[in-house]
Parts: sequence; C-alpha cells; structure tokens
Amino acid sequence: MPPLLTVTHPKGIYLPEADLWLDPHFGVERAFISHAHSDHVARHQLTFSSELTLELMRARYGVKESSSFQALPMRQVFEWEGWKLRLFPAGHIVGSAMLHLTRIADGATLLYTGDYKLRQGLSSERCELLHADTLIMETTFGLPQFRFPPTGEIVASMLKWVRETLDDGGIPVLLGYSLGKAQEILCALGDAGLPVMVHKSILEMTEVVAPLLGKLPAYRPFVAAEAKGHVLLFPPSGARSLAIRKLKTCRTAMLSGWAMQPGAKYRYQVDEVFPLSDHADYPELLETVETVSPRRVYLVHGYTQEFAADLRARGYEAWTLERADQLEIQLGQPKRKIMEAGAPAVLPESAEGKPESFAQWAYVCAQAAAESSRLKKVSLLADYLRALEQETDLELAVRYCSGLLFDPAGGEGPLNTGWAVIRRSLQELSGLSDAEYRTLSRSQADAGRTAYLVLSRCPLVVADMDLQETAHFFRELREARGPLPKTKLLRERLAHLSAHTGSWLVRLMTGELRMGSKEGLIEEAIATAFQQPADAVREAAMLSGDIGRAAVLARQARLHEAVPRPMVPIKIMLATPEETAADIWQRMLGAEPDGAGEVWLEDKYDGIRAQLHRSTGKVEIYTRDLKPIGVQFPEITQAAVGLHDEVIMDGEIIAYAEDKKLSFFDLQKRLGRRDQADLFLPSDISVRYVVFDLLWKNGSSLLSQPLAQRRLALESVTMPPGMTLIDVHHVRSEVEIEAAFMAARRRNNEGLIAKDPATAYTPGRRGKAWLKLKKAFATLDVVVVKAEQGHGKRSHVLSDYTFAVRDEHGALRVIGKAYSGLTDAEIETLTEHFTSTTLQQKGSVRTVIPDTVLEIAFDSIQASTRHDSGLSLRFPRIKAIRTDKTPEDIDTLAYARKLAGVTVS
Repeated sequence: MPPLLTVTHPKGIYLPEADLWLDPHFGVERAFISHAHSDHVARHQLTFSSELTLELMRARYGVKESSSFQALPMRQVFEWEGWKLRLFPAGHIVGSAMLHLTRIADGATLLYTGDYKLRQGLSSERCELLHADTLIMETTFGLPQFRFPPTGEIVASMLKWVRETLDDGGIPVLLGYSLGKAQEILCALGDAGLPVMVHKSILEMTEVVAPLLGKLPAYRPFVAAEAKGHVLLFPPSGARSLAIRKLKTCRTAMLSGWAMQPGAKYRYQVDEVFPLSDHADYPELLETVETVSPRRVYLVHGYTQEFAADLRARGYEAWTLERADQLEIQLGQPKRKIMEAGAPAVLPESAEGKPESFAQWAYVCAQAAAESSRLKKVSLLADYLRALEQETDLELAVRYCSGLLFDPAGGEGPLNTGWAVIRRSLQELSGLSDAEYRTLSRSQADAGRTAYLVLSRCPLVVADMDLQETAHFFRELREARGPLPKTKLLRERLAHLSAHTGSWLVRLMTGELRMGSKEGLIEEAIATAFQQPADAVREAAMLSGDIGRAAVLARQARLHEAVPRPMVPIKIMLATPEETAADIWQRMLGAEPDGAGEVWLEDKYDGIRAQLHRSTGKVEIYTRDLKPIGVQFPEITQAAVGLHDEVIMDGEIIAYAEDKKLSFFDLQKRLGRRDQADLFLPSDISVRYVVFDLLWKNGSSLLSQPLAQRRLALESVTMPPGMTLIDVHHVRSEVEIEAAFMAARRRNNEGLIAKDPATAYTPGRRGKAWLKLKKAFATLDVVVVKAEQGHGKRSHVLSDYTFAVRDEHGALRVIGKAYSGLTDAEIETLTEHFTSTTLQQKGSVRTVIPDTVLEIAFDSIQASTRHDSGLSLRFPRIKAIRTDKTPEDIDTLAYARKLAGVTVS
C-alpha cells in the first residue's frame, strides 16, 4: 500500500510533495482555488480552478485569463509534474469543485473537498465523491445538532413568510451572499410568481451564471421608489443599509445554516431566519467519510476537534488541522430564553417593580435602544427616572444612561479595566478558547452582543444587584490592582447576572450603550420627567460637571443654582468652520456694507485646546473632552500658581523651540506620558499657555457676559511668565479678513477665529458667534490598500480606509488612514467593492486590490515612523472618491515629502 501524502498546515493547507497550496488566503507560487468566494481567492503565480470558477473570478475580481491560470474541465484527468489532477462538482455553489490528486509514482490518492454539500442544490451541480487514501474535508457543521430539514420544507417556509409579509403591506428582504446563496434563493423563488428586485452585486454575479440556473423569477435591479410589492434580494450587509432603513416597511430574513442555532435572529438582527445552507450538515459529513473510505482524515473549518473525536470513536484516523476559524461558533445550549433583536428583555422575577435594580435599568435601556422614535426613547427613559425615589439612585441611573461610571466632578479615576479583562472574564465563565472568542467577537463587532451570546451558554446563578451595589462594584474594580484581581471581580459579578443584564454591564463598562445620542437623549428625558426646560437641564449639567447632579436639581426645580466652580471642567465653546473670508463677513455682519461693522479676529494656533482652572492651592488643566492633563504640562501648572486670582480660563497650549513655534505633531508627544523625565527638556522645547477667554473669576461666573466684557476682565488678570494673552485684531471688511488670514499663516498658525464681541460664552455649542477660517493645507490623491470594519452604527460596513502614495520605484507606501467625509451610501458602495476585491483578511482588516482612488484633505503633514512612507497626515478626511482617476494617477511620495518639507539624503 503506497504511503500517504504529506499534509501540513503552517499558515494554510499545503501539500509539500506536490508543492501545492489548497485555498490559501495569501499569494503563493502554486494553488488550487475550489470556488470563487472572496475568502478563497488570492493572487498566485499559478492557479488551478474549474472553468466556471475562473469565469466568476474574472467577473467578480477583474481576474484576467492568462498563463498563470489553469482552468480544468470537470472530471477530466490533467497530468502535471508527476501528478494527476481531477476536479469533481462540490455542490457548494456554482462552479465549486473538489480536487482529487493522484501521485503517479505509486498511486497514492488524496481528495480535498473544499466547501461542499451532498444534497442536491437548486443552483449547483450535485456533489460527486471518489475514493481516496487521504481525505481533507471541511466540517463547518460538524456537530450532531446540525441536521438540516429537507430543502423543500425550508423553501416552503420561506415562501409562506414572504407572502405573509407582502399581504401585510410590508417588503420582504431575503439576505444571502452575492455568489451562491443569492442564486439558490432566486431558484427557490422561480415558480412562486413573485416579482424580485436584486442588489447590484447580486445582479452582476447572477448574470454570469444565469444560463446554468434553469427557471428564474422575473428579477431586475433594485430601485427604492418601486420596491413596494417586490421581494428584495440583498447581501447580508444590506440588512442595515441606508436603502433598507429608508423604506421603513421592510422585514428581513437571513438564510443560513446557522439559523439552527438558538438566538440566530438576535445575532443577525433580523425578523426571521431560515436554515438554507450551502454546506454539508452532520449526517452528510459522516456519509462523506463512509463513501470516500480514507485511511486518514484531516479536518478544516468549523468544529474540527469535535468531529475528529467523533470519527476516532467510529474507528477512523482523524485529526484537526486547525481550530475554529468560521464567522460563527457554537454557543452551546442556552440556559435561558434568548432575547431576539428588538424584543423586550426578560426580567428576573426579583427585579419586577424595583426601578432601583440594575436589571431594571438594563431593561429600560434595551427598550430605548430598540425604539427608532426619539420621542418614544425619551418617554421610556423619563417614566423610568420619575419612578426612582432615592436621589442617589437617580444620580446613578442618569450617569449610567450617559455612559458615565463615576461622578465626573468627583475626581475619581478610570476603571483601568480594558478589553483583555472583559474578554478573559467571559472566557473563564464560558470555556471559550481564544480563537473561538475572537471569531465570535469579530462576527458581532459589538461588545454587548458578544457578551450576551457568550453568557447565554453559561450556567449562571442570577442574583440581581441594585444601582448602589453596582456603584460599589465599580469602585472595587477601579481600586483593584492588576488584571488578575480585576478579572476575578468581573467574572464573579457576571456569574450572578442574567445574560441580558450582564451584557448591559459590559456595554456600560465599554461605553457602548448605543441608545442614540447619549447626553442629548438623557437631558431631554430628565427635562420631560421633571417638567423642566431642556436647555436649563443642559446648562446645569455643564456647569455642575455632572448630569446626575443636574437630574436631582431638576427634580427639585433648582436648576438655577448650578454655577461654574473650579476643578469642574466646562464644555468648550466651539467655532463653526467657514471656507472663505467672504463667508466669515457675511455670517458675522450679514448685509451690512464694509466699514459698517467690526469683527474680532484671533490667530488659530496649531496646539491643544485647554481649559485652565486655578483655585487656592490647586491648579489643573483639562482637554476639550474634559480630561485632566496638568501632570503632563508641569511648566504651565507651575506658571499658573503665580496667578493672583482664582480663575477658569480657556486657551491653547503651544510648543516652542529656539523661540520658534512647533506643530501639533511635536506637542502631541506629551499627551499620555506620565514619566516626567521622558518629557521635553525645558532647555530644548518650552510649552506656553495662550489665553483667549475668561469664564469665571473669584467666585463670579462670566459666561453670560458678552465677549467684550470678558476680554476686559481677562486683561485685568496679571499673566505670569509662561502664560500669554492672545492678540485681538479688529477688521472692518472681508479684504482685511483675508489679509489677516495670510498673516496668520505666515506666523505658522493654522488660520483665524472670528468672534462677535457682543455674544456670551455658550459651552459645547456651535453657532455664528465664533467662526473659524482654516483652509485645508493641501490634498493628495491616494489609493486604498486596506479596508477595515467600522464600529457602532458602522459595524456592518467597511468604513476605515488605509491609503498609500507611490514611491520612486513604483511601490505603494502607506501615508495615512481616514474614516470621515463620505456619506452612508458611498460607504456602502465601497463596502461592496472592497468585499469583492479582498486579497487577504486578518481580523477586521482586509487587504484589497489597490484600485480605488480617494482625494484626501488634511491640515498638515509631518515626518513620522508610523507608516512606511515616513510621513503622517494630521486630521485626514476624505474629500472625494476619484472615479475619474486610476491608481496610476495618484500622487507620489516625492510630492508628499515636498509638502512636508522633508528631504531625503
């Protein structure tokens, strides 16, 4: 009997004797591609595939047929370098193939299934199995619980749901991958007589294979205005797309083998699930092994360890080549009812009628998050807050609804409980491996959903805690030193909460409540609950530094008592951007002719916006997001000690070296460092505080006074060395504004801030009282090389783009990353494109074919070791998708260096 072929799995499945990789995710010398799904496609020097797979890759990824591709007809023998290759239908999707390999020297054989199924598909050939000595098979559904119903039953259930949705006046949306599942669904709809609209990506793939599919329904491209009365067929990412959300009457259904798992609706966030799969179920996996009758079995994908043990118990030599790496993993049998997406949570009995319980807080938050109407969200939260009797409970509930764990004015530090502690706590409770947890987390892209699904498999002993016990737990967690004690505390707490309540504890700890605008929503809820003006609530929250305290004042009708006080940071007043001097003049003075009015101008520095508080015996500096940073700028805090008044000032921290202003890039190095010995040496770089406003002085608030009066009060304060009063320029025309802007640029500042001297200081708001003129430094045409999954409301799309310029040798060099500037529709379009042009995926980051050109605006450019270009952009944002340009038209690294003033020796 010939020796078995050697199989290894260093980074993928590799046959060293044949020097052949099987479905590698990265470019290699020689590879077999079993089908045209993006996770099985990469660029190789020589690629074997079926003829139809090559056709699909040409249509989907722009692959050109050349000598680097060897398309093989099904079932025919192809001899190559001492080997016989034969392809057989895999039944997975159209064109999918198994590879049967024979070593000519001794007749040793190997069968690689790739993704496959044995039952007859509606859109693919029936799978054909052949005997082999070695079998490499996928085991996506390798557990006994995965026994799919007959296809006919699944299709009948799907059609019943579709017709019921249409009868109710809704629009049914069926979700399936653009290649494979979408065509299977179309075939299932073939005899139903229902009009179908399909997503663009599905249309492109279907047109390639339509001649092979038999009878199809009448389908056409999706047009939102005409969608009523149609069945919509979208890829899974379309479930939360802007187009679907705008239709409002849509009901969504996911078609996947994972519909067999409890909580599938919650996971996919859809209205219905149907277990239509293009993978083999558990009985088919066993049948495969019996039919092929191999001497050795290697397992890849899915439940490899479990199925290998199963086969060994049946007398086969079976080994796993890897651990779980699918998008979903088994969650085990839940110990409680799974909460479906949008449905009310099931409260523990002990929490009923107890608004002060943390479970009740989580329940109300879940209800608010599930509501699309802001008015209903506010009403739910207001009813809940009104029911809280104790002031302490009201303070805590309001803070938690705002994502705050502690009194922000109380000086308490952060939890210092990062993702690693949360992950380890959940793993220790559930028994999930690192790979399993990582896979689940990536599939959800949401901390709360991940925690819920993990906790659903845990044998928890529920004993709810109230809000004050929750606060005590957070204090314990903050005071614990090191990850091990923190993990133990969190694990023990989660073990006594329901899966739903525990998931909201994780949401709160990570700041991912996702109920809507956190602060604005809860401020409106407080105002509604206690019949107070919303603006008064906002102002009291800002002045007291604690929205919880503002809620108590609102209940007592004492909002007017909130006043600024030192060491409680106030939200900064914001400036609205304008593009030209003419816009500034028009916004400030309207139709007034030149000379009839006056605008105050101040230079806009390239530094860090900072608020300085000085009281008797104490000085602190706060960032624009209200975080203390005084320890990182001791020169300024020491200088502020020399002030003779107690004050709250608004200003900018700027850096100098040899009496020359430095950029934000230089100053940024100070942020986050705590080792004073590692900060800039005073002899090399000095830091100054430029003051431009005075908000409070010696016990009196100046917020309501006009800027002109605040300026007089500021000029009465004696500035110590290290602190400077900003210069104000008075101009009377747009021409003078433009001249002042150019002068500010010559002084190496970013631009100008124009201010109306008659206006009060309005914390946290933008308006026409302050306007900024800060023209973009330049733009670069770049090409996208990586696309990354977003977060929050963008967790279902690829919204973060890494881009590159071209060096003198023609190589692409990364220069930055941007995620702002595009509309939701543009992001969805790019998501579809990058999904179909993915070359390699690692976690949530996809390396893509560099064919998409973006125009990037930025504020400045600097030498940096962060990227391989040696440059970095400050505040990059996407100005436009340049469909008129090709990758050959992008800017060069030499041009970017010129903009940065960087020379290369």
